Amino acid sequence: MTEPDPESVFDVLNSDHRAIAEQLTARPVAADSEPDGTGEAGDAAREQLVMDLVRHFVAEEQYLYPTVRDRIPDGSAIADEAFRSHRDCEAELRVLERQDASESEIAAVLASVAAQFDVHVRKQQNLFTQLKAALSSAEAIELGEQVLGSEQVAPTRPRTLASESAGLNKAESLVEGFIDRVRDAYSHRGVDGSN
Repeated sequence: MTEPDPESVFDVLNSDHRAIAEQLTARPVAADSEPDGTGEAGDAAREQLVMDLVRHFVAEEQYLYPTVRDRIPDGSAIADEAFRSHRDCEAELRVLERQDASESEIAAVLASVAAQFDVHVRKQQNLFTQLKAALSSAEAIELGEQVLGSEQVAPTRPRTLASESAGLNKAESLVEGFIDRVRDAYSHRGVDGSN
């Protein structure tokens, strides 16, 4: 059996973008997926969306944006703006974590997050064009591996701590990620119990 080709940071993040975009448009994520918007399939889909978005943001903050700061003109401004955007989106995702969120609140948050994520993807496509010129193939592959590793241990809930320093972010995320994964396993979060 042959090993799959290693993925670059662009492959990994574009794959994330496609998967999250599909989740945002999938019927079970929508507030009206069940008559009252609270069915297990809808709950699990929204939980999985939150988990995937937070992991994606964490990986970008720990590996993509430090590289952008170092390699792209105006990289610090780009990274700072992305960090603020991530915080804003995670603040909205907290609504999806609430058990008492109404159908209208869920629908509003999903619409807002979908719009924010669309902007996120468009900005990153422009950024990736610049970054591809600044990185060697080996560097892009190494970053891809680091992003994948980060996503495996990242928090799965909107974070209480998220330092702009990549080193502090990694330490905070390691602790918070461990706690989140234990809570997720215990509560079966993100699992559709209707199957």
